[in-house]
Amino acid sequence: MNPGLEVSLVDLVKTYSPTGHEDIATGKFCDYLNDAGASYVRKDRAGNAMGTLNGSGLKVTLCGHIDTVPGRLPVRLVDGKLFGRGAVDAKSSLVSLLYGALIAKEKGFGGRLNIVAAVGEEGPGKGIMEVASSHEKADYAILGEPSGTTGITVGYRGRLLLEASFRTPAYHASAPWMGPNAVDLAMNSWIGIKETYAGNREFSRVSAALTSFHGGGADNVTPSKASFRMDVRFPPSVKRSELFGSFESMISGQAGDNDLKLKSYVDPYVANLKTPLVQAFKDSIMGLSGQKARMIFKSGSGDMNHLATSWNIPCVTYGPGDTQLSHTRDEVIGLIEVAKSAEIVADALLKLEGLHPDWQ
Repeated sequence: MNPGLEVSLVDLVKTYSPTGHEDIATGKFCDYLNDAGASYVRKDRAGNAMGTLNGSGLKVTLCGHIDTVPGRLPVRLVDGKLFGRGAVDAKSSLVSLLYGALIAKEKGFGGRLNIVAAVGEEGPGKGIMEVASSHEKADYAILGEPSGTTGITVGYRGRLLLEASFRTPAYHASAPWMGPNAVDLAMNSWIGIKETYAGNREFSRVSAALTSFHGGGADNVTPSKASFRMDVRFPPSVKRSELFGSFESMISGQAGDNDLKLKSYVDPYVANLKTPLVQAFKDSIMGLSGQKARMIFKSGSGDMNHLATSWNIPCVTYGPGDTQLSHTRDEVIGLIEVAKSAEIVADALLKLEGLHPDWQ
């Protein structure tokens, strides 16, 4: 166990950093980079912390997010297990990328490694969008999210954030038969959407989740306004424009003055499994764990969606931890697992450097 890895991870998990409040944590990560001898250590316009381990030839970006969902949790280190917000999602992945890069350099990796602690992943993704638009483009990228030491995340669904709004005349509450009210229309719309999409668990299907609902006001007046937001996830086989049109039809099919707005979107991404990056991780996982790597297709979306589609380069997502503990009150990570992940990242970088020149 690298003592620096343990100290860094515990310190980072103790630094509460929900989305929008990452400044202290990114400052600490800059300190880690400076202590590691990185060059060009700084924060970019979005607030991402970044630094470079210099080299020539192959360029790899290693990017994990430093923000967490809201909700403080007690931070405890018990028998080699670290409990606390961000222990799984995804500060352990970020630290394993940092130390994996350092180990690879110590073992002779000759290329250039750009290391990023991104902000805003649990929110609108402003950190990764800044990386994609203004950072040096790499040949490959490794993103940090929990996959377990033997798993490689190679696919994420896309995401639509939709807001549906409904308007109707208002009537006295003693005469609800006079016309439809906005809350009824909104509820009916969501029930139809839920019956069609909410139960879909498979990567290959569309799912929809209700995330907020607003409507009504005075006790003696039927509501004239209502709205709700949906988080919709969709696979590569579904076109974003056609999916939006389908939801729009379901909303407009209700009586009243209704509207559907696209608040934000992320397109899906599935990695090419024949790239040297995937092969390097598969070989490293087999060599260091004795197990065959698992190819993981996640039902959610991640920073890999943005970076891979913007830069059009091979990407994978990798990191320690059980993804089912993400965003829960039970986040816990084994320090040995984090150290093992760092070793696999280092070995994969070294193998990638050998495989890259022959890849077309």
